[in-house]
Amino acid sequence: MRFAIVLSCVSVISICSQAQSKALYQTQSEVMSVRLSHDEWGVEDAACDSKGNTFATLWKSEVGEGPADRPLLMFDHAGVLKARFSSSSKDDPRLYIHEPTALLSDGGVARLSWSRWSRDAAWLTVLSSDGKLKSRVQLDLPGFLPYQLAVFPSGEALVSGLEHVHSRRAVGPHKSFTAIYDKNGHLLKRLSLPEDAEIDADAERGDSRYAHGPMFGNMAVAFGRARLGDENVYLMRRTSPATVYVISSSGELLRTLSIEPAGQGQMPYEMRVAEGHIAVEFNLSCSSDHCEGSNFTVADAMTGQKLADYPDDKSLGGIFACYSAKPERFTFLLVRDNKLQLIEASAK
Repeated sequence: MRFAIVLSCVSVISICSQAQSKALYQTQSEVMSVRLSHDEWGVEDAACDSKGNTFATLWKSEVGEGPADRPLLMFDHAGVLKARFSSSSKDDPRLYIHEPTALLSDGGVARLSWSRWSRDAAWLTVLSSDGKLKSRVQLDLPGFLPYQLAVFPSGEALVSGLEHVHSRRAVGPHKSFTAIYDKNGHLLKRLSLPEDAEIDADAERGDSRYAHGPMFGNMAVAFGRARLGDENVYLMRRTSPATVYVISSSGELLRTLSIEPAGQGQMPYEMRVAEGHIAVEFNLSCSSDHCEGSNFTVADAMTGQKLADYPDDKSLGGIFACYSAKPERFTFLLVRDNKLQLIEASAK
């Protein structure tokens, strides 16, 4: 599959080479109405919905052996707080860590919650648009760590993560797991994705592109992303070029895309899908414990053909929260003076 993708890119190399390169510059900013509390020390994730609302998942300090909760705040287009979502373990002592999160078409959110005591249990929590608990079901699953969640408009959920399997060469989970669940938490289909077997084997061997250290982890999966677009899920693996699977609600693999970065070997960090385009944030350089700098590549969501590269002017910072293709606009969320701030940027 990877060889076929490379050939397809070569066959249209004259088209690919015409991709534009423009810098991003700040066009406007908005300070949100909420100041972070003393135990909320940053933003873990952010997203926008079709109504112009912005969602921010916060890092919250753990207290003793208490839950590692991730409060989720919803702001309207003017930066006013509209709802606070929290799948806190106060009402369910089984829960411990609450991530990842997916936005729902009705304005609510879905969150995966890991078990406090068992690595073999996870719950899918659905919260209504006002932040109240709507449902919570335990997933049918083998022991695995969930890293990505996306919910289709029809109600099925795609979950991806790392499965706990025995290996003499790897310490900790390294084998990719991707499946479709119904709204009651029942497993509908486990997916076998074409590039994952090679990635898993490299991670098990301790390949530095994917493993945190010798024989540990699989960063291609753990640092991937799942985003909803045109009623399908775009599941990105952290490879270079970025591997993106487009998956239907029935679990059918519709196509596999390969998104080339501006610089050889750059790894993807974030992805957004909008109006037939994919915008991928690539890190400029990474060491064993952190990455520095970013640029952005926009590609056609059907073919993966590159449309443009956008180097960051280094003044934007923050999390790549939203993308609009028409007109083209990038939105970032960051913390300044203990307040959340939205930054919009466009090319000039």
